[in-house]
Amino acid sequence: MSIHEARQRTQQLNQQLQIKNQELQILKSQTKDKELRIKHDCVLPESFVLEFENRFIITRESGLNYKTRKKRRFTLWKAAQRLIFFIGKDPDQWFYYSKDFYDFFYQHKYSLGYSRSILKIANLWGYFISRKLNTPFLEIPHASGYERRRLIDASYEKKNRRLPSKPISPKHLAVLKEKINQPNFNWLYLSVWLGLRPQEIDNLQNSEMWKTEGLPTGRKVLWVYQTKIIALPPADRWKPIPLIFEEQLFALQILKAQKFKRPLVKSVKNNIGEGHDLYGGRKGFVDLMLSLGQDLSNISIWMGHSTLNRTWRNYKNKSLYHI
Repeated sequence: MSIHEARQRTQQLNQQLQIKNQELQILKSQTKDKELRIKHDCVLPESFVLEFENRFIITRESGLNYKTRKKRRFTLWKAAQRLIFFIGKDPDQWFYYSKDFYDFFYQHKYSLGYSRSILKIANLWGYFISRKLNTPFLEIPHASGYERRRLIDASYEKKNRRLPSKPISPKHLAVLKEKINQPNFNWLYLSVWLGLRPQEIDNLQNSEMWKTEGLPTGRKVLWVYQTKIIALPPADRWKPIPLIFEEQLFALQILKAQKFKRPLVKSVKNNIGEGHDLYGGRKGFVDLMLSLGQDLSNISIWMGHSTLNRTWRNYKNKSLYHI
């Protein structure tokens, strides 16, 4: 055998060995996948999963933001399935292993709110499957005390964690005026001076989502329909925003002209700094109105909040005071 033939033979044997190793890896992967499917079917039987989704995940609602809400429910359900698979116990044993649930949230550094949403779906599954199997079921309670503090600390340590937007003020608008196009600027102007949610501003393109009322004093009130509020009758989903200041009357002109368009988040960040997003105008609305002499209880109504505590807890900048 010549040297050339020996090299060809060596190359051929190496290729055969490589193919054999690949086949072994594929077989090992298939075996592992099969074991996982068997384990998954034991914890989450496919027929029961389908029935659960039809009953509790796929609802018969429609209207604005339906697709977004549906996607959100399925995202939570997928996360709940990962939690259930991680626990690997029958629901009638869950309460005994409560700490394992909190450990799962801690390892993934989920926020407290997201953890509660996942746990709500998981408890719903536990009740559903226990009813099917005629076994007792105790819900896993939300984290409290030490466990709650631990989850909060882990969430804040998470890299690239989405934090609440920094407020956007009229001073920021002055900077943005020369840097972004007029429709995008107008969108942010509505956000700053009316304190609306981003989706509410987008909805203002629909004339059925807003209306104005003239008061005997000559002042105008803007009424905005809140699509986010679904626990109240449709007639109670309207929130009033009295147009007290000249800037707010100018916002009404923008609204009537329909010349506003949602800007890109990166455009806002590039022009006024990291940490600002499209909730920035709403985030700064409370302190803006307080600085102009308005009462917090009224501002809370204009924000569309059900309680004064929510306005104070989530939107008031505790480092600012107004005299």
